[in-house]
Amino acid sequence: MNKADQIVEISSGNVFADLDLALPEELLAKARIAHLIVQIITKSHMTQQEAAKLLGLTQPKVSMIMNGRLEGFSLEKLIMAMTALDRDVEIRIRKKPKSREQAHLNVVYV
Repeated sequence: MNKADQIVEISSGNVFADLDLALPEELLAKARIAHLIVQIITKSHMTQQEAAKLLGLTQPKVSMIMNGRLEGFSLEKLIMAMTALDRDVEIRIRKKPKSREQAHLNVVYV
């Protein structure tokens, strides 16, 4: 296959939507929060066992988060993990702009 034969598809910005998975916005939100949890644990030089104790989870559950295996975690559980890691979580709800067809869920870390 040469370059002329390759097909390139522009991403929507959500890989889960691009893969046509159910609830893509929730999956992306969970992935973003989990990524932040991993960053915090890593930068704090915590072991998985220490993180588990702090988060109220088992070490295997922390390992699942660290490896991006989030199928067993609700969005709420991941949000509560952020508060256990001493992070404030703020949820804002507002009317979507008329310029956008659908409302969306977004995670922003500041």
